[in-house]
Amino acid sequence: MRAWALGVLALVSAIGCCALRPACAPIESDTLARFDPPIEARDDRDLYLRVFQLRDGRWHQCKTWLSRQLFF
Repeated sequence: MRAWALGVLALVSAIGCCALRPACAPIESDTLARFDPPIEARDDRDLYLRVFQLRDGRWHQCKTWLSRQLFF
């Protein structure tokens, strides 16, 4: 019984980790120009991470994998 419960807990944890992993997409430069307030001033969050992140010199919109699947 204990092994079964640990197995279920491991499965739920694995699914949770996959669903909550970051999924980032680059933002096009013409879209960046239309941001009001400017993207540098925004502090939007999706659960535990900042939505707008500067990575490798480009701005990205980052959400959890689950948020991206449900809300594109």
